[in-house]
Amino acid sequence: GLAPFPGAWMEVPAGKRMERVKVHESALGEGKGAPGTVLAGPDLTIACGKGAVRLIRLQKAGGKPLSAEDFLRGTPLAPATVLA
Repeated sequence: GLAPFPGAWMEVPAGKRMERVKVHESALGEGKGAPGTVLAGPDLTIACGKGAVRLIRLQKAGGKPLSAEDFLRGTPLAPATVLA
């Protein structure tokens, strides 16, 4: 369907497949790396072409929006993981 607002999605590893996750809230982050790479640190920060983005609220398909901290409890993403 169509959404009235712009949105952002990413795909994270889920066993042998990738799972789509909607990003509800994000902010400018700090760090460098190849685009799509999870950066080391206390927050869920992803490297971009220039700089990085810190993810604040995310939602798995069929789930409710979660804080990045709660999301990482159920879907751990190790630093250096490359997301699609």
